[in-house]
Amino acid sequence: MAVPSPVISAKQAREADDAYLEGAKEVDRKDLAAAEKSFTRAVELNPGNRDYALALIVVREHHVDELVHAAARQRLLGNNERADALLAEALKIDPNSAIVTQHFQEPISAGLAPGVPRGGTVADTLGDAVKLEPKPGKQDVNLRGTPRDVIRSLYAQFGITAVFDPSVTAGAPVRFVVDGVTFEQAARILSEMTHTFAVPAQPQSALIVADTQENRQRLQPQVEETYYMPGLGETEMREMANLARSIFGLTSVTASPTTDTIVLRGDPDDLKVLNATYEGMLNGESDVMLDINLYEIDRTNTRNIGLQLPSSAGIFSVTAEAEQLVSANQSIINQAIASGVIKLTGNTITDLITEVGFLIGSGTVSVAQYSNLLGIFGNGLSLAGLYVGSGSTFNLLLNSSDIRMLDAVQLRAGNNEKTTVRAGTRYPIVTSTYTTGISSSLASAVSGLNINGTNVGSLLQQYLGTSSVTVPQIQFEDLGLTLNATPVIQHDGTVRLTLNMKIESLGGGSVNNIPILNSRQLSSTVAVPEGQTALLVSQVSSSETRDIQGIPGLSEIPGFQSTTNDNKQVTTGELLMTITPHIVREGDLHIASRPLLLPFNPGGNAQNFTIEEELPPPPPQSTGTQPQNASPQRSLVPPGTAVPQRPATTPQ
Repeated sequence: MAVPSPVISAKQAREADDAYLEGAKEVDRKDLAAAEKSFTRAVELNPGNRDYALALIVVREHHVDELVHAAARQRLLGNNERADALLAEALKIDPNSAIVTQHFQEPISAGLAPGVPRGGTVADTLGDAVKLEPKPGKQDVNLRGTPRDVIRSLYAQFGITAVFDPSVTAGAPVRFVVDGVTFEQAARILSEMTHTFAVPAQPQSALIVADTQENRQRLQPQVEETYYMPGLGETEMREMANLARSIFGLTSVTASPTTDTIVLRGDPDDLKVLNATYEGMLNGESDVMLDINLYEIDRTNTRNIGLQLPSSAGIFSVTAEAEQLVSANQSIINQAIASGVIKLTGNTITDLITEVGFLIGSGTVSVAQYSNLLGIFGNGLSLAGLYVGSGSTFNLLLNSSDIRMLDAVQLRAGNNEKTTVRAGTRYPIVTSTYTTGISSSLASAVSGLNINGTNVGSLLQQYLGTSSVTVPQIQFEDLGLTLNATPVIQHDGTVRLTLNMKIESLGGGSVNNIPILNSRQLSSTVAVPEGQTALLVSQVSSSETRDIQGIPGLSEIPGFQSTTNDNKQVTTGELLMTITPHIVREGDLHIASRPLLLPFNPGGNAQNFTIEEELPPPPPQSTGTQPQNASPQRSLVPPGTAVPQRPATTPQ
């Protein structure tokens, strides 16, 4: 029998719908935590709506998956505390999620999250790998005998029972002397010398095995690790798996691009180095922020001061010039006489001058001889006038312009990665043109040809048309700033920059209707300390134009310089470029290693140890000396350490 849905009010139904819609919007914004709260409210307001409950279940699952992936990324980066916090948050959302619990490295306590069973999961009952628990502290070791006896005595000295595999042979007698070492240090040195390794069986028991590749694959403990690499494609996942196989020699490698995981099994030390390699590759390289400032200052100063006198003068016949002007404008003179503007006196010369004065005064004619007339001389027909070619001008001009431009560019680039920035416009330039259509010359050339009684020219014009079409070939030029930068972070903290900068603008002229472009280019490689500013380019251009106008000779006499006009124009331009690099994201260098030789102790005193092979007792000889073919002793001693010598052996 179906459970009846609870009765809710219309207001509750509307509020539930609003909460559901708000949750859908938050899902689109990838805010799953807020979407979960909205869907929870919708379910609380309207419990009978199955769509609300289903949406809540789905968003909770996605939220848990998102937290698990984020925890895996943090675990890969070495942030175990942050990874555990994210998993704990996921466990609060879904306490019964097996996906969450299997990602915890440590057993989950009962109080970690509400709802977790006290018995824990199956993974909690699994123990860690067996580790030896020797006596703590440092001891002095002085042992001799066969390799088995020395190994057994050393392990017993630190409270460990050594059991030997049949692969460990008796070997030649050795002497092992080490001062002030821990069990790990002494066991590692002795393993190197005897070519054996220990496999922990119990905390106080170890199996000693000959160091061969077969024995290591058969008996050496291995670790299985799962690497979560979200965001990598199938090709990248395959390359990561091939790196583990080819470089680190791991044979058990399984890559799954669908789950973004790689499962590896191998020696713990090899996996430790592989972890550091993966971490460096996935963390990415450093990023550099470049502050580039381009300053440009253009100044123009124009000064025009002085008196500009007439540069030419002439003499003309007043009567002849007047008669020519009057005859050319006789109709206007007649109208002026008829209207009474001009009153004739009967004197030919006087009336002629009056008529010319009327023409010049009314603006009908403009003649330099009369407008720039200085004076007349003579009488009658020889009456002449003196005039100048132009009037005098007194100049007093000062014009100054100052243009300041600043281009500030902030550029972020990866280490050893080329980045390009363009700021400006793309200007079209016509480089060539071609014309299509039937020209008049071609039509006239084939006008006499006929095909089946039809003129060829008319056919061409009918099908191809008479009008021609001109098609231009256009090339676009990037006007403005184009900058290519490649930063490389060096070991001393400086940033080596390879820069290619280009600034283009339209010039003032053109050649064959193609505009001239002004271009400035810079190609440089410079090393700049991080956070400091370097001056890359400084250019200063200056031009001066001076124009002097005056009367030769007179303008050079002291006291007459005022009769000289001085026109001077000065143009200056300055270009300055600075750059400041900032390392905003520094890549980490992780090194995982294991020591192969016993180091010196931090106190500065060398740890003294000696490992010798016991020589077989020499046969009795009458000379009482050691045989010449005796094997030399083998020892491993730090520099400057006194080696205890074996007492000389004498024949019995």
